Amino acid sequence: MVDLVLKKGRIVFPDGIREGDVVIERGVIVEITPEYKEEAKRVIDCTGKYIFPGVIDAHVHMRIPGSPYKEDFTTGSMAAISGGVTGFLDMPNNIPPIISKKMLAEKRDLVGDNSFANYGFFFGATDDNVDEIKRLSNIAGIKVYMGQSTGNLIVRKDETLENIFSYGKFPVVVHAESQECLERFASEYAGEDSRARADYHSVVRPPECAREAVKHVLHLAKKYNASVHIAHVTTAEELDIIRKFKSEKVTCEAAPHHLIFDTTSYEKFSNRLKVNPPIRSKEDTEALWAGITDGTIDIIASDHAPHLLNEKDAPYEECPAGVPGIETILPIMLDAVNRGLVDLERVAKLLAEKPAKIFNIKNKGKIELQYDADLVILDMDLEKIVTNDKLLTKCAWSPFNGMTLKGWPVTTIVGGEVIYDDGKFVSAKRGREFNFEE
Repeated sequence: MVDLVLKKGRIVFPDGIREGDVVIERGVIVEITPEYKEEAKRVIDCTGKYIFPGVIDAHVHMRIPGSPYKEDFTTGSMAAISGGVTGFLDMPNNIPPIISKKMLAEKRDLVGDNSFANYGFFFGATDDNVDEIKRLSNIAGIKVYMGQSTGNLIVRKDETLENIFSYGKFPVVVHAESQECLERFASEYAGEDSRARADYHSVVRPPECAREAVKHVLHLAKKYNASVHIAHVTTAEELDIIRKFKSEKVTCEAAPHHLIFDTTSYEKFSNRLKVNPPIRSKEDTEALWAGITDGTIDIIASDHAPHLLNEKDAPYEECPAGVPGIETILPIMLDAVNRGLVDLERVAKLLAEKPAKIFNIKNKGKIELQYDADLVILDMDLEKIVTNDKLLTKCAWSPFNGMTLKGWPVTTIVGGEVIYDDGKFVSAKRGREFNFEE
């Protein structure tokens, strides 16, 4: 007798949607059939609902070590699971940053068995830790900050970038803002009253800085035939450059807050929308949606970067950059499906299949035989309002607060076990660290 059968669901495959049953045994998908007629320990009727691959959020900041009052792996993973995210990849700009094999081991120990979702780690590059990179195993990739963001991680030397790309063992994920350009604009606006403008952050970190960095790093990737992933693309100019270099080894992502908000949104949100890279123009937002449609943008990742509201409501100079987003990434994209902006099969690629492929995550990202049973049941007709007091993230707010979204996950399954169902946790089973194929 098998463990679990999801019956009569609309199964979202990479090549289309077909009705049928998904059969799960010992955490693995063992059969996909129009009708499973044998007995099972548990059967879930999915009539009228969709069976969707578990979301892999490839860009999050769970804030440990260093700032657990903002988020930790328990609260962050609970937020993830409630939003249909069965796995995530955590960034290294912690306090202290994860820049040595020893620090990575300590972070692994700190996480322990505290995550309800599956997870993996990025490793932070500096100008003097290339030798440490060569000692690593089972990581999602190397994170390169070309421009200063939250924390103090940055790579300034071209020689370091050359060494990282020439090594080539791991995907290189780039925060593509040129530090030289950022410093140039900071100097230009120093001492002026422009900080009083709500959109000051978008002015002082302009598209030019992103364009310069993307062009530079893509030339390096081409030189060494290396895998490079451009994080949180925000501008039409970046996408135009990426299209010229596009290949299986050149990939990029967009974040929901850059898809939904533009510079006119500062009037309502002010510093709460201070993010790196910044919110851009309406034309850039439209270009991102076009990039999703034509396949230039490979994945959507939340860049979940929680800070408390009292921190976000501080004056500009004191306000940290970043917004939370892990538990709304899937509903935002499902709402886009209902609005006709993208189809559900494309969303499955953006949120599950392509993250698994880009970061070499074994047996994840698709509904396929012998793949892990990390799955989400969707109700595409369900409408709910995002409300701060119902969020599970420790920071307890969302920039999407008050938005009505149509299309929500109702059941989340990790490793074949139902973890979250009908608005509540029904299992205490913990997730595991991803196995990255090398």
